[in-house]
Formats: sequence, structure tokens, C-alpha cells
Amino acid sequence: MKTLTFGYTKLSTKAIALLGILCALQLIISRFTFGTSFLKIAFTFIVITLIAKWFGPVWGTLVAIINDYLGTLIQGSPFFIGFTLSAIMAMLIYGTFFYGQTHVSWWRVIIANFLVLLISDAFLNTASLIMIYHYTGHAAIQLIELRCFKELIMWVIEAPIIYFIINNPQLEKLRQQALG
Repeated sequence: MKTLTFGYTKLSTKAIALLGILCALQLIISRFTFGTSFLKIAFTFIVITLIAKWFGPVWGTLVAIINDYLGTLIQGSPFFIGFTLSAIMAMLIYGTFFYGQTHVSWWRVIIANFLVLLISDAFLNTASLIMIYHYTGHAAIQLIELRCFKELIMWVIEAPIIYFIINNPQLEKLRQQALG
């Protein structure tokens, strides 16, 4: 069977196909968001955490770069590297905490999700929005406060969902069947 490697964990043809399906699923789910462009709420974190757990931080970051670029093309919006860096950071954090774990503990989920929401979402994404829309002074501070509040709420929502999804034995069984 053919494999793909760049000095990292080898990916079989089946693994590449599964990764492609997860990429497509993430792009589809990202279209079903609600809220404003500043307070967008989506459920792509579910697919991101599955990719991070099953394929690790290295392949996950490659997927994050590709999906960010494809998402920008599909949306028709201009590409901004800040959002790509944010996606890379999220995948690195999740991949570091989840990859290789047969059962991911509550503490790993809570800490990883908190770090992603703080570093990637509250800091990097907000900084990107401030740069794109040229916010300064009071407007920038209000945006930071609003997004930090949103991330605290999302932490309470996302952590249990992530825990139950990535520790779901049925999903793990499906992954093992798909990969042979």
C-alpha cells in the first residue's frame, strides 16, 4: 500500500482519504455559523479535535493551513495570514494534548480547550480582526472584552462536547475500520 511521509508519521492511502473527508466536513460545518463576523459561533472545533487526536499536530497543522486557505477561497474573502496562524496554533495545541491518547482525560480537554480559546481565538483571532478593520483605542478594547467574554462562554460549551466526541468508542471503532 502506498504511504505519504515527509519524515513524520506515515499516512496510508486510507488515512489520506479519511483526512480528506474530515477536511471536507470541516469546510462544510464552517458554513453553518451564527452570529456576527466579530462573534461568530461554529462547531468546527469538533472536526479539528478529531483530526488532532487521530493524526497529530504535524499532519493537523498541514490540514489547518490547507483548510484555512480553501475556506478563504470558497468564501471569496481576502486571505489574511493571521487567521492561518491562529488555525495552526489551535491544531498544535489540540494535537499536543490529544494525539496518541487512548482516553483523553477531562483535565487534558479542559486545559487544551482553554489554551486554544485564549491563545488562538481570544488573542490571535482578535488581533487579526483589529488589524483588518483598523480598530484603535476604545473600539479595540471593547472588541477584546467582548470576544474574551464570548470565549469564556464557549469554554463551558465546547469542553464537554470535545470530551464526549473524542472519547466516543463508536467513532474510534469507525476510524479503525476506515484505516484497516
